[in-house]
Amino acid sequence: MPQGNMSTHDKHLSVLDFKKEQRAKEIAELEAVKAKKQGQVEQQEQRLKELAPAVRNMEQLAAQFSDDPERILPEPGPLESAKSYREKKAKPLLAQIVKVLRSLYRAYVELKRKYERLQGDYGRAREGNERLSDRLQETKLENKALRGAVADFERVKRAFGPEEVERAVEDAKRREAQEREQKKAKRRFRRGAR
Repeated sequence: MPQGNMSTHDKHLSVLDFKKEQRAKEIAELEAVKAKKQGQVEQQEQRLKELAPAVRNMEQLAAQFSDDPERILPEPGPLESAKSYREKKAKPLLAQIVKVLRSLYRAYVELKRKYERLQGDYGRAREGNERLSDRLQETKLENKALRGAVADFERVKRAFGPEEVERAVEDAKRREAQEREQKKAKRRFRRGAR
């Protein structure tokens, strides 16, 4: 059949073939966008996998992101545009991830603050314990010295007799009391003279 004598049916088929070719091109472009987006999704999934072990104790994170990747970020529809996919699927997931990361960071900062506070408390408690240990050692030495003085006093009592020692102690106490009274009187006198 010569080309000039194409029937209407043939013209109709060529228009359909043209539209079919155009749709095939659009599908190829969409497949390319889909492949690119799938690569981005895989990168995001890899980043999530890297973050998950770092926050093992965060059960909420595991619950949110342990689902099927297709449910979290499903594949784009057959004729879905990249912009639509980005706005409707990728951005909300990214917003969720950012929210979780922020909460993890806040938890980390709070734990770090608590750790530093506990470390400071521990350091102060340890210093206090060392001071108490030093004071205990001093007290033990003082007790030892006092026991020696008591032993010496008992020896003096045995040598001079208990009555004589008691009288000497009472005399010493009276003299000390008189000396204290004299010092108080001198201080009062000096204050009054000013």
